[in-house]
Amino acid sequence: MNASDSQQFEEIWLADFEFRQQDGNSPEPVCLVAHEYRTGRVIRQWLDDTSPGDPPFRTDARTLFVAYYASAELSCFHALDWRVPLCVLDLFCEFRCLTNGLPVPCGRSLLGALAYFGLDGIEAADKDRMRELIISRRSYTADEKNAILEYCESDVRSLAKLLPAMQERIDLPYAVLRGRYMTAASCIEWNGIPIDTETLNSLRQYWERIQGELVREIDKDYGVFAPTDRPKLDTKSRFGQAIFAEADRWGLDPYDLADAARQIRQQDQDSRGEYLEAVVAARTATGLTVHRISKWEASGRDYSTFPALDVKARELATEYPILGIGTGYREDDIADNTDHAALLWELLRVETKPLLPRHDPELISEAAGLLSDGGDRYRDRLSFSSELFACWLARVGIPWPRLESGALALDDETFRQMSKRYPEVASLRELRYSLSQLRLRDLAVGEDGRNRCLLSAFQARTGRNQPSNSKFAFGPSSWVRSLIKPRAGRAVAYIDWEQQEFGIAAALSEDAAMMEAYRSGDPYLTFAKQAGAVPSDATKESHAKEREQFKVSALAVQYGMGADSLAKTLDEPTATGRRLLEVHRQTYPRFWRWSQAVVDHAMLYGWLQTVFGWRIHVGPDVNPRMLANFPMQSNGAEMLRLACCFTTEREITVCAPVHDAILIEAPDGEICDVVAETQQLMRQASEIVLGGFSLRSDADIVRYPDRYMDKRGLKMWETVTAILERVSGEEQENILNY
Repeated sequence: MNASDSQQFEEIWLADFEFRQQDGNSPEPVCLVAHEYRTGRVIRQWLDDTSPGDPPFRTDARTLFVAYYASAELSCFHALDWRVPLCVLDLFCEFRCLTNGLPVPCGRSLLGALAYFGLDGIEAADKDRMRELIISRRSYTADEKNAILEYCESDVRSLAKLLPAMQERIDLPYAVLRGRYMTAASCIEWNGIPIDTETLNSLRQYWERIQGELVREIDKDYGVFAPTDRPKLDTKSRFGQAIFAEADRWGLDPYDLADAARQIRQQDQDSRGEYLEAVVAARTATGLTVHRISKWEASGRDYSTFPALDVKARELATEYPILGIGTGYREDDIADNTDHAALLWELLRVETKPLLPRHDPELISEAAGLLSDGGDRYRDRLSFSSELFACWLARVGIPWPRLESGALALDDETFRQMSKRYPEVASLRELRYSLSQLRLRDLAVGEDGRNRCLLSAFQARTGRNQPSNSKFAFGPSSWVRSLIKPRAGRAVAYIDWEQQEFGIAAALSEDAAMMEAYRSGDPYLTFAKQAGAVPSDATKESHAKEREQFKVSALAVQYGMGADSLAKTLDEPTATGRRLLEVHRQTYPRFWRWSQAVVDHAMLYGWLQTVFGWRIHVGPDVNPRMLANFPMQSNGAEMLRLACCFTTEREITVCAPVHDAILIEAPDGEICDVVAETQQLMRQASEIVLGGFSLRSDADIVRYPDRYMDKRGLKMWETVTAILERVSGEEQENILNY
């Protein structure tokens, strides 16, 4: 951003808000401090019931609004019902773009950005102390108000130092476009997703009991859970003594109580045991304890500065999928663009609650209460059996990946991948995930019944959003998405681009045959026809197997999958994998030349960037397959951001962006028109990103009283809600009888 770039703006305002915000709720602004960059004019505004009805500075197209992670500041504009600035420069986005893929000595917070340029900022400990004061209180003394305003102004002064240090490296038109998306993100975070809170609260209340019933219901189709043998009860052990004492107090059979206590502890073991082992392994591998992380952050640094954490986190993600920090990278398999280090850091910065010992009084008391209320529910413990699972796989003819030891691979990532290939595995995968990782209480739902969480824009290396998996409605198991439900008189629509990544690859490579395949409406069947593998009159129904093979191979190419992995995915010999990849190379030669040129450019010049300048820098440990996939993922992110800008600026209520889709909301009577408008705007966004090449979209409309349904989780949802109805009905009956 040179001097001539900034001359288009008559005023440049650097601003920061302080606010309170509880999970799921909108922010409550506390104060604002703003500095006009050229004149030095200062505004310090305490925000309460007497707050002004308009911003205290200009927000028109001749004014540049500068902030650090601007969606948070812009959310305060929504809370105050102020006009949102038209031109936004977010120094977080620009620092993230400037350093994407590179080590950052002190992280990417405001303090980290200052340190990167050798500038001073407020001490991290002081920052934490002031934030605690702001969020823990609703009224303040005069001295406290002044201290909060001073603290807020310190961040604005930091912006005033950072802007001149960064401005020569900022490409202003692209930067303002990224700032435009942060405005859209603030609208989306303000809107939130409508949630069926009545059902959610019931699920939270009865979740412990539902889990046991779930096993029995889902396992009817599989037969892979088996009863656990009843062990003897040693009356001289601490466990035995506690059991007999509690059984006598409740008037229960001590062996039934012992079984119930074991089952409850086993449920905790099943749900957290493997996870806790993985956490211990992660702490051992990285040396990161809660105390060490706290000291590291107190010194003004963050995860990105911790030595070798990026590589180690990726390795841990591969070895321990249960950590939920991404899929990592496996040789000859799909490359993952997730910021593993950031997710691992957040996981390890919190103390993990250990498993309770089996003689713990609270555990045994809980078992007694549940056994007393629940009859036989805890008398026949069922556990997942790998032997029975192997028998089921043989019975239905599904080849399953194995570990080097020869044992079946039972991690969630394997189940997720196999569910895509074999839909009959999906319900079992949903069950195992729900028993081991689902935490319904973490879903961030506000007092108005809407799911809101930080979208974490630009956090992924590809520039995609990276919201919390546990807080975001689209983060957990797919059946949980059925909690999305419009209010009376309202409707929602899930609108996604069809075969987006295939279309992006075709357009960017300018491969005519590939573009023809996309335009056909079924690129995978057309690919098979172009390759001569099926006749020209083939259909999905007549050549389903061939279409599936060519679909998997087309996607495998985009993710850099090799012949061995492709063959395993298809349950075919390695020779088949090689043949399909060679067929792709022969059918789309221009794409292959372009893809290789992308990797060559990255290795030669040390960077790649999107059509709008989002850049990744190439480090020494870079994965070439990730580089080959970067244009599809990162330009897909550009397309989604642009579509979000277009729709929110048309005052369409966007509830969430989801990878290659947008969830919108509108009055029931207007939803069809709003969907048509949204699809037109999404088409326009694709044409701008892809130089005129247009991508199609598909819409799923849901009107009240219906709820959103992801077909992958439909069976699980139906099973869960049937159990919920039965369990809650039993409790009501018990209350009436009592």
